[in-house]
Amino acid sequence: MKKSLIVCLVGLLVIPGFLLSFSSQVYAEDYPSKDIRLIIGGKPGGGFDTYSRAIGRYMKKYLPEGVNLITENRPGAGHKIAITMVYNSEPDGYTIGMPMMPGLYFPQMFEEQKYDMTKVTWLVTILKDPRVLAIAPNSKFKTLKDLQQAESVSVAIVGFSSETGVILANEKLGINAKYISGHKNSKEAVLAALRGDADAVGFTFGSLRKFLAKKQLIPVAVMGSDKRIPAISDVPTLTELGQADLNEMLGTYRVLAGPPNLPADRTKYLRDAIWKTLNDPEFLAWSKEAKRPVEPLDGEATAKALEPVMKGFADYKEILKKYVK
Repeated sequence: MKKSLIVCLVGLLVIPGFLLSFSSQVYAEDYPSKDIRLIIGGKPGGGFDTYSRAIGRYMKKYLPEGVNLITENRPGAGHKIAITMVYNSEPDGYTIGMPMMPGLYFPQMFEEQKYDMTKVTWLVTILKDPRVLAIAPNSKFKTLKDLQQAESVSVAIVGFSSETGVILANEKLGINAKYISGHKNSKEAVLAALRGDADAVGFTFGSLRKFLAKKQLIPVAVMGSDKRIPAISDVPTLTELGQADLNEMLGTYRVLAGPPNLPADRTKYLRDAIWKTLNDPEFLAWSKEAKRPVEPLDGEATAKALEPVMKGFADYKEILKKYVK
C-alpha cells in the first residue's frame, strides 16, 4: 500500500513537469505563427527603411508560409520613439527594431530613458557604415587644416544624438564647430550646406555617396573605419590623423535588436533567419545593385562590438555633456 502511494505521488510530481516541458516545446515550435514587426525610426525611402524592406523581402523564404517581416515606420525624437516601442514590447519575438547606434546610447548617458541600450537583445549587425566629414563647395574652407585653424565652423546636423560621433571627432580634431540642428534628415542638412547655410556636414558614407560622386562636397576625413574608402581613396582616416581610438566608436552601426529577455529559442530562430537572409545570393545581388553594402556580424559578435563602443562614449561624457539639449 505504501509502495503504491509513493508511486502515485512521484507520478503526480513528474507529470506536471512533463506537461510543462511539452508545453514549452510546442510553444517554441509554434513560433513564428504570425507576422513579425520591424519597427524603425527612419522615414520611408531613407537608409534604415531601404535596408529593412529589403531584408523583409528576402527573409520570406526563411520564415514559415504566410509569415512576413513587416516594416513599420515610427520616425521622430531621434529614433527614440521606435526603440521605446521595441524595448517595451512583449518579449515574444514578434517585435524587433533597427536602432540607430551609437546615437541612441547618447541620451541615456545624461537622462533616464524609457529604454536601455545595454539591455536589448542584439540579433545582427548589417553594416558598420563609416562617416565622412565633408566641406560644402561654397564654404571659404577647403581642407581639414582650414577647419582646424578656423575660429568657427558651422556644421549642419539632424540632431545631437544622431551626430554624436562627428561631434566627438570635431572635438578631438580641434575643430571649433557650431552646430545647426533641426533638419529632418541627412539629405535636408546636406542641401542646407549646399545652399551655403553651413560650412560642413558629417554623415555616413552611404548618405553622402551621391553628393561625393557628383563632387558636390569636399571630403576631408573618414570616421569609423581603419581603412580608406575606395571611392574617396585620397581621404585619410582618423587613424592616420592620430585618433585611432575613435574609429571603433564612430560610424553608424546598422543593427537589428529585440527587447530585453527575449527567450533563447526565439532569439536563436531570429538570428538564424536573419543571418541566412543577409547571406542569401538574391539579397546580396540586391545589395550590389542598390549600392547598399552588407558586412554582417552575428548576434553575439554584435553584442561584443557594441559593448566597448558604449563604454567609450561614456568615457567622453564630460566632453559631450555641453551638447545635451
